[in-house]
Amino acid sequence: MKQAGARALSFCEKPTGSTKIALIFGADPGLVSTSADTLAKNWLPKPDPFNIIKLHDEDLKRDPQMLGDELVARSLMGGDRIIRVRVEKDASSKYLLEALADIDKGTLTPEAYLIIEAGELNKTNKLRVGFEAAQKAIALQLYADDEASVADLVTKRFAAAGVVIDDAALAAFVSDLPGDRRLALSEIEKLELYAIGLGRSITQGDVSLLASAEQPRGADDAADAAILGDAPQATLSINRYLDAGGNPISALRTLHFRMLRVSDAVASNAGTGMRLRPPIFDKEWPPFSRAMREWNASAIHRTFTRLYEAEKSCKQAGAPSEAIVRNLIHKIATRTL
Repeated sequence: MKQAGARALSFCEKPTGSTKIALIFGADPGLVSTSADTLAKNWLPKPDPFNIIKLHDEDLKRDPQMLGDELVARSLMGGDRIIRVRVEKDASSKYLLEALADIDKGTLTPEAYLIIEAGELNKTNKLRVGFEAAQKAIALQLYADDEASVADLVTKRFAAAGVVIDDAALAAFVSDLPGDRRLALSEIEKLELYAIGLGRSITQGDVSLLASAEQPRGADDAADAAILGDAPQATLSINRYLDAGGNPISALRTLHFRMLRVSDAVASNAGTGMRLRPPIFDKEWPPFSRAMREWNASAIHRTFTRLYEAEKSCKQAGAPSEAIVRNLIHKIATRTL
């Protein structure tokens, strides 16, 4: 079974039928992740933390039987269990499809729910084909947000929160949002909090004020140098930024904004930087254009994944946030992710 676009999102919000297994995939990792969170909460509204099992590629490679064992295992704490698998490598498809085949044949009867998260999968991808053809699973293809869908999301969120925003401010805010659902939601929440007690509608000036606060000086230099593969300059810039008291999370988000531009450039095969956002001016275009030859869809997806992992790690108590950011910048600059 399969659903795509709005119907896939609708399934995550209101799952129907007896299906307990879902593959969620798409070009926007943040949208995939937030949709997987939504589906998990609707399948299992109040799970015991011990009933949530998270697996990755390395887990499946290390123990190919682990997924099947987890699917049939019952909780020692009582209640239903849910297994979440994040797939980054094609090699993992083998283990997932073997389990799916056993389920369809009836030789494996899962006790747990299963959600698999993946990036963009083309129509011939084995994992996608297998799930779309399966009888007891569903493939959910998500499309990246465009400005219209983001504007609708912002309008609904603000209306629910009682926040009023001018039309010009809404247009400016939406145009500056990152093309990633999770980070976009984070920015929307910030503006909601800003509006509490404001006593008036949000203006374009308010949006500009918050946007300037989110772009710390020096972080963009480090991000640009890393993307261009200039490791010495990237290291120098991120060290200066952090040593001056810059926020590691802000550095990661600045890097994310810059990577969105890389993604747009690669996807559109851009021949000029003036159509990108933020634009690449003529004198900066030659080195950027050369660097684009080193970036492909797989490398871009891998970088976004590392960015999410880095931000999550930085938010943990006692985490060496500055070291995490320095290490990520270095790996991107040296192409060693």
